Amino acid sequence: RNARQYLVLHDPQLLKNYQERHEEYLKIGTELFDLLLDNTLKQKLLVLNQLEQTIYDELRALSTVVVKAESALEAPTDGQSDGATLDQQNNVQGIVQELISLAETAQSILQDTSSLINSEIEILRSMSANAKEIISWEVVAVIPCAVIFIIVFAILLSRPVREIDQAIRRLGEGDFDQPVVISGPRDLEYLGQRLNWLRLRLLELEEKKSKFLAYVSHELKTPLTAIREGAELLLEGVAGKLTRSQEDVATILRKSSINLQTMIEKLLSFNMPEATEMRSSIVRVDMGEVINSVVVDHKPAIIAKGLRVDLECENVSLKGDLEQLRVVVDNLVSNAVKYSPDGGNIQVILRVERDQLVLDVKDSGPGIDSGDKDKVFDAFYRGKRPDKSHIRGSGLGLSIAKEFVSAHSGSIVVVDEIQGAHFRVTLPTNIGKDTPWVAQ
Repeated sequence: RNARQYLVLHDPQLLKNYQERHEEYLKIGTELFDLLLDNTLKQKLLVLNQLEQTIYDELRALSTVVVKAESALEAPTDGQSDGATLDQQNNVQGIVQELISLAETAQSILQDTSSLINSEIEILRSMSANAKEIISWEVVAVIPCAVIFIIVFAILLSRPVREIDQAIRRLGEGDFDQPVVISGPRDLEYLGQRLNWLRLRLLELEEKKSKFLAYVSHELKTPLTAIREGAELLLEGVAGKLTRSQEDVATILRKSSINLQTMIEKLLSFNMPEATEMRSSIVRVDMGEVINSVVVDHKPAIIAKGLRVDLECENVSLKGDLEQLRVVVDNLVSNAVKYSPDGGNIQVILRVERDQLVLDVKDSGPGIDSGDKDKVFDAFYRGKRPDKSHIRGSGLGLSIAKEFVSAHSGSIVVVDEIQGAHFRVTLPTNIGKDTPWVAQ
């Protein structure tokens, strides 16, 4: 457009604008030539570049002629100016035709380029559709494979996890004889090796504990038995008749030795509740007979303190370990006898509530301090209330009772009372069930 305007107006500014466009065209043409992949388009672009360069050269030559013609107009001579004007017009007409040809060539390149772009777009669209179809089939194929992989992986991983869980359960139940062998990933196998090391360590400690308990049992009971027998012989007068004061001292020795022996037996039984559970003999236990038998055993102490024992026992039985249940009742009754004041009252109530055995043992003693209620079942804990007996308790009686009650899937709690202590034991009776009770 600048070139055609210049051909009409002969304005130097228009020619300058055209020259700037020409330089810009050369730069764009070079970049376009590098981008084009079609050889036909490259040939057309070369023709376009040559034609444009020809027009540019002709315009520069024409501009020189125009300048000379303008100078000649200022100083006219003969008919040479008319010839120059005629040549100038012919040149202009030629440039105009070349410009038309340039535009047509550029339009042809544009159309061919658009066609090539559309063709490439169709190719890409076809490739995209094919890729989408391939991906869809791959997804359809991958999903079942992934599900199968997940199932297989879960099976392979769950097996060693179950083995670890079983090994931990065996260790928790005190079964240290079976080795821990875990098959699976290397990390889980290493964990199995550490569990087996722990099993061996626990087995070693269990053996040491058993030896220690056997040693303590022998070393403590042997001299204690001698002390007790010596006190009995003194009281029987084997060494001669005793004075009243000597009889009191011998009585204290015998009673203290009996209490000390009871404490040692409780200490030993406390250290072996789990083993007792595993070897327990499950039978039908008549709880009324157990309570009556325990009260009879404590009758000398009851008579000595002038206590009154009220028994309200229903006919209740349950499946369990006779010795463990007897220990529970004995510990509760012995505590009641021990802490009741002279001439006090003890209540033992046995009943059934909603298929559960409920045993209440109450005394008229000082009761349990409010700060001790959450701790009385802890091993070796002795309350803040004073113990007036010659030998203080070991703090194991209630702890052992709780262990044995828990082994029977029951519970033992302290019931709030205005005066005295009140313990309540709740056990499942299993009445009417053919399946025997099994310790948990």
